[in-house]
Amino acid sequence: MPYSLKHARITFTGKLASLTRKEAYQIVRDAGGEPTLGVSRQTSILVVGMEGWPLLPDGMVSRKLRRAEELMQQGHPIQIISESTFLELVGRKERQSFLRKTYPAEEVCKLLKISGETLRRWEQFSLVRPREGLYDFQDLVSLRTLGELVNRGISPANIAKSLQALASVLPGTDRPLAQLKIVVENPKALLFNLGESLIAPNGQLMINFDTKSKSEGKVISLGSKNLTETEWFEYGQAYEDDESYTEAEDAYRKAIARSPHFPEAYFNLGNVLRMTGRAEAAQELYRMAIAQDPAMACAWYNLADIQQQRGQLKEAVASLQSALGACATYADAHFNLALCYEQLGQKPEADKHWSAYVKLDPFSEWAKVAKRHLLPESG
Repeated sequence: MPYSLKHARITFTGKLASLTRKEAYQIVRDAGGEPTLGVSRQTSILVVGMEGWPLLPDGMVSRKLRRAEELMQQGHPIQIISESTFLELVGRKERQSFLRKTYPAEEVCKLLKISGETLRRWEQFSLVRPREGLYDFQDLVSLRTLGELVNRGISPANIAKSLQALASVLPGTDRPLAQLKIVVENPKALLFNLGESLIAPNGQLMINFDTKSKSEGKVISLGSKNLTETEWFEYGQAYEDDESYTEAEDAYRKAIARSPHFPEAYFNLGNVLRMTGRAEAAQELYRMAIAQDPAMACAWYNLADIQQQRGQLKEAVASLQSALGACATYADAHFNLALCYEQLGQKPEADKHWSAYVKLDPFSEWAKVAKRHLLPESG
């Protein structure tokens, strides 16, 4: 029996293996939940994609995962689950079977266009470890990455040496060819890209100053030309997670060019423009997202946030009311609406929303702020 996601606020990070982000969002909506595009105090579940699960013990992972871990440490009941577990929760067995499917060596060779001799040689170097002669999804990702490296002139022996050295530095990364981006410095040197840093197999950390140039030529990309709108959207998500906003903006614009009716892409593009100081343009993109999906509570909320910052309090109130109309349990919207009402001198209305916030998020630091606002005014 599928797990109930009714009223749950669910965020995704990393590349999903069995479905697109757009499909994932629709699954959440069909289950009565709300897909969100960032991690906050109100996030219920963070789903990590199977193609790129960041199993790094030192916390150097995506911003969303870092934020979720911080909130969990503060006592917020956020669940971090794998894509496979998410599919199990929503009862999508046919998708789970894709992730858990195994392939014999002959089929792997056909899929990846490699010879049986090449596959056996890579196994001898322990670059891939089949189970009882069968290969799973992450094995396929590893082999595909391995093929890219070999085509760039890196010998299997050098790859094996780098991976063996890395294992002692990042022991949680059991299949790095599937889990990490790899930067080719020269035919004898591999660096593993952790977003903010590069790590050499000997454990030496280097600041990744030149992420743009790396992504243009040296970071291995499994993408291709003529991408679909959902593929461009996923690239935008990945770039945004890495704070590569120029690349994220370009990817989201290409997604919209291929599919003009794409509210999530308009919303994400608005977030990127806002992060780069273009609030007015972001405001228009939030409006476009809302025009296509009036139930997108997060777009109403972000629009209200800009309006509130600009002193447009009545407009912000209307937007926040729309956010709550779409999702009555949106605690952050109650909090900001209470602030707006206070600034407008409407304390009784403000108190209603302070109280609603405290009920929805009773143990946070922000709940303490809300409770202080609920105290009777002295004098």
